[in-house]
Amino acid sequence: MLVVHPASLCDVCLDPYSISSEPANSPHVIACGHIFCLTCLRNLSPSACPLCRKTFQPDRLKKLHVAGPPELDGVPEALIEVEATQLLQRVALASGEDVPDVEIIEVVTHVEEWLSTNSADEYPHRPLRAALTTLQRYKALQERNERDYAEYRRARRELKAYRRNAHQDSKTSRAVEESLLGRIDEIESNHALEVSQADRTRVKYRSTHSCFSVISAPCRDRFPP
Repeated sequence: MLVVHPASLCDVCLDPYSISSEPANSPHVIACGHIFCLTCLRNLSPSACPLCRKTFQPDRLKKLHVAGPPELDGVPEALIEVEATQLLQRVALASGEDVPDVEIIEVVTHVEEWLSTNSADEYPHRPLRAALTTLQRYKALQERNERDYAEYRRARRELKAYRRNAHQDSKTSRAVEESLLGRIDEIESNHALEVSQADRTRVKYRSTHSCFSVISAPCRDRFPP
């Protein structure tokens, strides 16, 4: 028969397991081997282990028959190890996807406080410390990734705006240039017509008024480039 320590808790709801015949808070094992209370297992949607994410069949849960443990020496040390294991599992849960920042900060703060008050030697609870360090690094990388993504989106917006403005400026410049070129062509055409008319007028005056000795200077035939 499996013996459950008095400090044993469900890793999801953190409530102690019931050793009575009441099934709601009694421990049940799923296909992957992890144990949770029946209530939490029934409330999971989808039916996947909170620790390893392996799926299980809700109708294949196995109830564990437990009994209270006998009195043991060194119970305080045993309780500390149980608490360390529970905290390690909480860190594992907090390392999952879509975990709120508030929950991660709460877990990190709790574990740091617990380690500061339950560390008898220089390097106690190595697995818990390693998991906490990993979670903190993951959180830092996640925050940096979010900052980088925000910077990327800002840069993309600025580039899009720059290209849009440059395109608009280019369109405006082309419109102004085309307008000026059209006006220049119009002026040159009118001027050429005026020059032609002036030449015909001079020829007419020369042929009909031979005594006309003063001829005005010819017009400039074209504008300088």
